[in-house]
Amino acid sequence: MEAGFINLLISWGPTAVSSILVFAVSFLIKYIIANAKKDEHRVANIRKEIKEIHDDVNKTLNRFEERLSNVERKATKIERESLKCDVFYKELSGWRSEINRLSDQMSNNFSMLINNIMQWLSQGK
Repeated sequence: MEAGFINLLISWGPTAVSSILVFAVSFLIKYIIANAKKDEHRVANIRKEIKEIHDDVNKTLNRFEERLSNVERKATKIERESLKCDVFYKELSGWRSEINRLSDQMSNNFSMLINNIMQWLSQGK
């Protein structure tokens, strides 16, 4: 079958074969350029999503640091006023749960970021 195809190409002549090759190459180039534009769009969307997640994590971290500084101020005030240890621990128990909740939220945000990146990468095949 290959010999028949080669004989057919030879019978068409070099001009026809060159035209077919030029058409095939130009089609492939256009296809590659179109895919590159789609990839650029996907990368821009991924960067935008990553920036949004990064901003959310930064906001959460800032709130966490603010709350932690409030806890430190309260702890200093409590120490200065010489309150009993049981009152001190009772006041901090709510903050411990808040710190644990914020820690879990940050872990979830990072996990979601990694999952989103993996999904986008698997879709970009």
